[in-house]
Amino acid sequence: MSSLTSILPSWRPRSGADWARLALGCAIVGLVYYAYWVVKVGKDLSTYRWLIVHWQVTSNYSHGPLIPLMAGALLWWKRRELWAVRLSPVNAGVGVLVAAMFLYYIGIKAVEPRTSVSSFVLLLYGLTLALGGRELFKVLFFPITFLLLMIPLNFLDEFVGFPLRQFVAGTTVSLLNWFGIEAYRMGNGTGIYSSVFRFDVADPCSGIRSLMALTTVTAFYGYITQHQQWKRWVLFLSAMPLAVLGNLARVLSIALVAEVYGQDLATKIYHDWSGFILFPVALTAMVIIGLLMNFPYRRVLQNWLKPLPVAERPSSEQMSTVTPRETL
Repeated sequence: MSSLTSILPSWRPRSGADWARLALGCAIVGLVYYAYWVVKVGKDLSTYRWLIVHWQVTSNYSHGPLIPLMAGALLWWKRRELWAVRLSPVNAGVGVLVAAMFLYYIGIKAVEPRTSVSSFVLLLYGLTLALGGRELFKVLFFPITFLLLMIPLNFLDEFVGFPLRQFVAGTTVSLLNWFGIEAYRMGNGTGIYSSVFRFDVADPCSGIRSLMALTTVTAFYGYITQHQQWKRWVLFLSAMPLAVLGNLARVLSIALVAEVYGQDLATKIYHDWSGFILFPVALTAMVIIGLLMNFPYRRVLQNWLKPLPVAERPSSEQMSTVTPRETL
């Protein structure tokens, strides 16, 4: 077995076998480039171009270009662990590569770009196992899996977006009534009406857009700051309530501004700037959750329950050396 440290810095082709390995590596890179950057899948676009167009057109995934960069940042963060990995290729990687090629074939023939992108992640799994082994796969598993978050899942809008709109509208109405502002829901449950304002929680205000971005941020933040898997999962799964919390704060602030300053100012001016409320609220809550999970509760409790040390009584010799205080 060998490590990346011993291979990459000093590796030079010295024999026919070395040149064959170099040619094989170049061929693999060329084939991957041809498959995902050249071959057309859906509307005369390659897999890569389809992703780029989708990120630009679909606002829910405008953060998509940042995901490969964040995966690269994870590799840099784990660079010392990566250089120390012992390479030991396993045959199971070949089976994963075959599965990736089959999935890619289905994506191309069925014109399913999402399936094609998924096959790229599976391909990286296979190459890692086939060329590096299980130890390298363990180090690269999360950075590779993180790339799945760049796949647009717009079909979730229909199943998740509308229920979120109803929940935000209902909760906002309840809070307004609790504040003493008489409000009620209208229409399909997404309209918020009062004697002063009337507006509807539309699709962009459902929170689905922020949910997609927050899942990326919480996954990245959890992996960096937490060292136990269950804590990372807690942070990742907190993306949904955090997105709802941030969006609820935004809609509630719009309603309060409309109640005080009128609907025109709230919906035409403040609405466009209220998006800056959503992410600070959600990200602050995310950081607080991370800090609470890393707080040393056990150590603090043990120190709190530890009995105070008993003060020792000075000996007669120590008492004799004490100079008596002068009295007036």
